[in-house]
Amino acid sequence: MKKITILVVAFMAISSVAHAQCFREGAFAAIDDPAQYPVSGTGSILFETDGTKQVVFGDDFSTVQGIELRVYLSTTERLNQGGTELEVTTEPLQDDNGGQDTNDPITGMKTFDVPDSVNLGDFSYIIIQCVQADVLWGRVDLGENEGADCSTLAIENNAFDTVNITPNPMRDQFSISGLTTQEAEIAIFDILGKRVYTQQQVTNQMINISSLRAGIYIMTISSGDQKATRKLIVQ
Repeated sequence: MKKITILVVAFMAISSVAHAQCFREGAFAAIDDPAQYPVSGTGSILFETDGTKQVVFGDDFSTVQGIELRVYLSTTERLNQGGTELEVTTEPLQDDNGGQDTNDPITGMKTFDVPDSVNLGDFSYIIIQCVQADVLWGRVDLGENEGADCSTLAIENNAFDTVNITPNPMRDQFSISGLTTQEAEIAIFDILGKRVYTQQQVTNQMINISSLRAGIYIMTISSGDQKATRKLIVQ
């Protein structure tokens, strides 16, 4: 019995190291019509030390099926309010029967991958949107950082606070100013997290983005372990 106890303790210790993490979470609330579209449970954005970044719905999550439910991270309480939005679903949410029947429930844990470019503090809300009906189905107001590893996973880096992007909104090009290093690299991602542009050894200069379609993009500026994020609006 003593040997088994030791093994269990050792396994728990190893598991704790393997799943070291930092997260922000909150409770789901139904927004536009709680009586017809009830939503409950816990939602979080989770970073692990192995590099995993996910949006996670807890085991207690529950709602009803809608017409093409999609999941987003957002800086604003609703979509299309001029903030930064990032869809984390690759397909509509499936109900418990694996379909789109509006009479069926959706329950249990769900996980959605988050692009590497996202920082833990970039977004304030998890949003479930009924796309075809344009209904804000449910929302999580993300809380403060929690977890033992936040000091390594969630440090806000202010090394690029002096960087300015002009104009923004933009058309074919924009200007970067305020860089204090010539080792900086920029990467631009679309709202689905796909990298659409990269340039190394960026200085204070004009960047040509004429190949990009109109829309909202997220740009990361990095140098070594220093990183910052900016929203770009291409018209």
